Amino acid sequence: MINREDGPVPRFVTSSWSSEGVATLRAIGHDKRSTLEAGLRAVLALIVAPAHSLLDTGRSAPIRGEGNDLGTLFADLVEDLLEQIEFFGGSLHDVAVDGVLRRDDGGYVGWGHAFGTLDAAPPVVVPRLLGSPTASAGAAPDVVLQASLQRP
Repeated sequence: MINREDGPVPRFVTSSWSSEGVATLRAIGHDKRSTLEAGLRAVLALIVAPAHSLLDTGRSAPIRGEGNDLGTLFADLVEDLLEQIEFFGGSLHDVAVDGVLRRDDGGYVGWGHAFGTLDAAPPVVVPRLLGSPTASAGAAPDVVLQASLQRP
């Protein structure tokens, strides 16, 4: 189990991959942006081996998403991140959510970037979301996201 609960908010916990190829994540943050960022970092941690050293290359790949609620926004951001992982693989080492805005219809728009060396990487097996992520207010004022991924 990867446990980031000892670090500063935002934090996340992931399960190991099951024999059926399923892993779960739980992300907690003090607001929507930090919770989404923790969730995306959990996705990255499940798929990409951690870098030996984090180099600030100044290079990043954009991610963007929209959703009617926080769970569907997270799902759209995850799909965008998975596309970047498919292309850049292990050359990605972190992800940041730069902003989350409320749409006129009550939904959300979020954007950020995944960063690393952005060298083209050998193809990797990229999992997909299993079902719909859920978002809820935890112990005030925290926001909690939960999701599952499944390897093909």
